[in-house]
Amino acid sequence: MSTFPPVDEQMRILMRGVDFGDEQTRTNMEKELAARLEKASATGKPLRIYCGFDPSAPDLHLGHTIPMRKLRQFQDLGHEVIFLIGSFTGIIGDPSDRESVRKQQTVDDALEKGKSYTEQAFRVLDKEKTLIRYNHEWLGQLTFTDVIRLASNFTVQQFLTRDNFSKRFKNEDAIWLHEFFYALMQGYDAVALETDVQIGGTDQLFNLMAGRKLMEAHDLKPQIILTFPILVGTDGVLRMSKSTGNYIGIDESPGVIFTKVLNVPDSAMRNYAEL
Repeated sequence: MSTFPPVDEQMRILMRGVDFGDEQTRTNMEKELAARLEKASATGKPLRIYCGFDPSAPDLHLGHTIPMRKLRQFQDLGHEVIFLIGSFTGIIGDPSDRESVRKQQTVDDALEKGKSYTEQAFRVLDKEKTLIRYNHEWLGQLTFTDVIRLASNFTVQQFLTRDNFSKRFKNEDAIWLHEFFYALMQGYDAVALETDVQIGGTDQLFNLMAGRKLMEAHDLKPQIILTFPILVGTDGVLRMSKSTGNYIGIDESPGVIFTKVLNVPDSAMRNYAEL
């Protein structure tokens, strides 16, 4: 007998707040998730869900809690959650929201910044039900031959359809080859973890879809993706980020958090209320 709530109830909770920016993608993912939940209920085997967090700074902020809260919902419904620290993808840095290249760091840099991530994450996630993984464990083992095989699943044209790369190409701004590798590396995380669901921001859609494609290439059932809108920062304009200074750190004191929230422009309050 299933230990999970009814599928309809799970779907109502899990699809709340999801936004793909494309109705057909939403329909497809909703159908796939319902089918996967039905199978979990029939077999009693929980789904495996993950979200990755690149340690570009030592602190998690309010924007990170959006996917983390969805992970917690999966936990509360009885599913298995992986909090993935991008100790290898963090070397490259995610180009998804960038119109210029990120500064590179080493695995040691990423690991040092990621030390505080787990305890911060447990402010939202259930510590006893969370599996912590680091993606340098498998990405650091790939050979050049492996990377060539991964790259053979994509075309340059596919990468240039990405809004940020398209803008840089049009403006004749540099697009560095290693930035293309980011989607390959993040996509391979799904293969290594053999996940059922990946959670991310709407800006991550290309990377998440890359995971589905690579899973199929490795004869695995492609993961379902759930994406969520981006939380704007305290300036009410740019996405919340440590690099722009418009963030609310989840480890900051209640007084500091209160003051920062109080100063968020009225125009951004709908974004905050919905997310």
